[in-house]
Amino acid sequence: MNLRFLETFIWVARLKSFSLTAERLHTTQAAISARIASLEQELGVRLFDREGREVKLTPQGLAALDKAETIVRLAEEFKDQIGDRDALRGSVRIGVIDTISHTWLVRLIERAHDGYPNVNVVLHADTSLNIADALLRHELDLGLLMGPVIGPNMVNIDLCTYSCVWLASPALPFPDGRLTVEDLARYPIVSFPASSKPHESMTRLLGKPEEGGVIFYTSNSLATIIRMVKDGLGVAALPAVLVQQDLAREELRTLDVLQSFPPLPFHASYQETPNCLLAGAIALMARDVADEFCASADPTLAW
Repeated sequence: MNLRFLETFIWVARLKSFSLTAERLHTTQAAISARIASLEQELGVRLFDREGREVKLTPQGLAALDKAETIVRLAEEFKDQIGDRDALRGSVRIGVIDTISHTWLVRLIERAHDGYPNVNVVLHADTSLNIADALLRHELDLGLLMGPVIGPNMVNIDLCTYSCVWLASPALPFPDGRLTVEDLARYPIVSFPASSKPHESMTRLLGKPEEGGVIFYTSNSLATIIRMVKDGLGVAALPAVLVQQDLAREELRTLDVLQSFPPLPFHASYQETPNCLLAGAIALMARDVADEFCASADPTLAW
């Protein structure tokens, strides 16, 4: 069961509002609704009655609230207990994708060093698909990726969600005003690898390469994708938080496109085993760091 979903349930019950809960948790009302819907589906009961803007606990929701608060409290106590600087030792192998590396990974490493100075962090930069496979093969202890990862005893913790923007070089002669994906397809589309979730979203909007009419340039390197777009080789859709400086320097421009690109959700994933204490501790720490990063960011860029 996803701990973040339980926390969301508790906040909705306390605030009696999906919108206020979204503000409190630095996310969107749609994300809050999705978490509650997933929790209700998993439990097989309806937790809330919704009448307009008013949200009330159902009898099943009222019965679940006390237990949810107990679970979250125990999780916090667990976190506090393992927070002893000398409590954890050894190494943790973390797979991380570029998008996280380019935003708050450094903060996480600094936080991990401050909290657990006897822990060695071994980083493996890769795609979400490869990280998920490595987790399932026990070659990594923790993944920071676009998840969740589905597998035996897998724990998935919501980290953050980044909104995306369409990007191009100012040198590309796009007209002013609202564009469509058909306008974008005049140029190559620069994308993450074909096996990735962002690429799947791209092909749903623009069509698959084999269907003709769209040219894709793909790379598993975020830096390479940004460089290609800045050099005018094509158009991309990327999290806005990654390119703030490039936009400020006018090396990139955002495009006003009728079809928005879906936001990207990120998770910390690890297998629940007798030896998962380090992975679980760093996963909870990653959640806190991601929350702080999103809370400090422009709300139009990360939520």
